[in-house]
Amino acid sequence: MNSLMDMTHSSLHGMGTARRAAGVGYISSEATAIIVDSRWILILMVVLIVADFRFGMMESKVRYRDAERDGDKVRMDYYKWHPSRAWRRTFNKLADYLVIMLVCQVIGMAILAPVGIDYLYGPWAGGVIACGCEIFSIFGHFFFLRGVTVEKRNLVGFFKALLVALARRKDEDVGEALDEALNNNKETK
Repeated sequence: MNSLMDMTHSSLHGMGTARRAAGVGYISSEATAIIVDSRWILILMVVLIVADFRFGMMESKVRYRDAERDGDKVRMDYYKWHPSRAWRRTFNKLADYLVIMLVCQVIGMAILAPVGIDYLYGPWAGGVIACGCEIFSIFGHFFFLRGVTVEKRNLVGFFKALLVALARRKDEDVGEALDEALNNNKETK
C-alpha cells in the first residue's frame, strides 16, 4: 500500500514540477521581452534608483548627526549607515518595479491588445509609475537636505517646496519670504 501511495505522490509531484517549470519559462520569456522592449525606461529607472540611493544615504547621515547631537541612542541606531540594508532595499525596489512592469504587461495584453493598441504600452505605463515614485522620493530627500518641509504630499505641495528650495538656494531671506507667503496664502483661504 505504501508503494502505491509513494508512486501516486511521486507522479503528482512530478506534474507539479512540470507545471511550475512551464510557468517560470513563460514568465521569464515575458520578463525578457519587457527588458528588451522597455530598455530605455529601465535605464531611466536605474538612474533614478541610484540617485535615490545617493540622496537617501546623505539624508541618513544628516539625521544620524542630528540624533547624535541630541544624544538620542534609538534614533542614532535607526539612522546609522547599514550598507547591507541599503543595498537590499535598493535591489528590492528594482525587483518590485520590474514586477509592476510585468503586471502592467499582462494587463496590457488582456485589455490593450484586444482593442488594437500595442500591449507594450502597459509596461511603459508601469515604468512611468515607478519613475514617478522615485522622483517623489528623490525630491523628499532633496527637500529634507535643503531644510524645506513639504506641507502636503501631493504634486502642488512638491512644486511649492521646490520653489522655496530654489529660492533659498539663491537667497535665504527670499526663500523664507516665499515660504511664508505660500503658507499665509493657504491660511487665508
